Amino acid sequence: MTVTTLRLLPDLEDALRQIPGIKAASVVTSADATPTEIHVLANTAKSAKQIVRDIQSLAMARYDLDIDHRIVSVVQFDEPDEGDSAEADIAPPRPVVSGITIHMSGETATATITVTLGGGSFEGSASGSASLSARPRLVANATLGALHELLGTPAEVDHAAVVQVGGRAVAVSVLTLNVPRQGEQLMTGSALVRGDEADAVARSVLDALNRRLAG
Repeated sequence: MTVTTLRLLPDLEDALRQIPGIKAASVVTSADATPTEIHVLANTAKSAKQIVRDIQSLAMARYDLDIDHRIVSVVQFDEPDEGDSAEADIAPPRPVVSGITIHMSGETATATITVTLGGGSFEGSASGSASLSARPRLVANATLGALHELLGTPAEVDHAAVVQVGGRAVAVSVLTLNVPRQGEQLMTGSALVRGDEADAVARSVLDALNRRLAG
């Protein structure tokens, strides 16, 4: 059975892109032009909840559409400030992905991620299903393994996926950290796919943890 994805509200998509902070928007509709999914790519100037409220207000005021917050997906990324170049020169170094290998053996795949920081290299591996749908979580787990020594606190992958937002592929990771005296915390990160999805997933994990890794 083939399911057709409809996009019958281009005017709404254009309007969403005018909301401050939103860089891209995609609206999936049913056959009667009722929104069933709304995906937006935004910077971190506002919280995801505020972005969703802005979307709901615009849709109601301009199109008389009552948008359920549960159909709205928001992916956020840090947008560099051109005026912060001096601060960037003294910012602490951040880990970077320096190597990715994925070995296939029958129905099993093993991902190995190498992360470098301050001249040191850290490697992590994870094995699991070789299916494409399982690949993002596999890469995310391997990246967490590489960061285990740097984090110093237990962490797990809650969700990892590559999604389409406004015609762009974006890797998204949601992590759970057990922080002493603070309990369980959720951390989210995203990264635009620049050719290789595995690299983007690994970078999304770093994005989720960069502030903690930087102290």
